[in-house]
Amino acid sequence: MEAEGCRYQFRVALLGDAAVGKTSLLRSYVAGAPGAPEPEPEPEPTVGAECYRRALQLRAGPRVKLQLWDTAGQERFRDSWWGARCR
Repeated sequence: MEAEGCRYQFRVALLGDAAVGKTSLLRSYVAGAPGAPEPEPEPEPTVGAECYRRALQLRAGPRVKLQLWDTAGQERFRDSWWGARCR
């Protein structure tokens, strides 16, 4: 689903400890979107942050765009994602 024509945009950052499944959760959610590729079975650890996108058509009518941020759980990378951009 294309993000064109979206009335609202929401940014969601997923925070948590290392190796608890943040990346797997986001990839599974995004893969549920029509036309999305199948997620990798075992993703590599996230360094800094990764951004995923998904557009939704709400029942109430408007289309919304989600920017879903997957952050690294390791302590040494916690501050490095603040300057990242979702491309």
